[in-house]
Amino acid sequence: MIVSLSDEAWADASQIADWYIDQDAWLAALALQEEIAHALARIESSPGLGTPARAGTRILPIHRFPVSLVYRWTDDTVRVIAVVGQRQRPGFWVGRV
Repeated sequence: MIVSLSDEAWADASQIADWYIDQDAWLAALALQEEIAHALARIESSPGLGTPARAGTRILPIHRFPVSLVYRWTDDTVRVIAVVGQRQRPGFWVGRV
């Protein structure tokens, strides 16, 4: 199984981590990165974990943070198209590849 993040998903994750850094919460920013890496490993081994959502996507919440991964899954690939805060407008990622 190949798991990859779109440029937009990388930017999303960086923006969220930067928010924690701006709050002087360096350890939280590091913990978020670790949790995202753990979630990616979980998706790699079991891509069906996420909840089905709009436009053929699935959503997997990140433990300990109000953040989720939005991804598309085909036979041999998983493409993370967004890393979203749970208070963001739902479905803003529709149209991303």
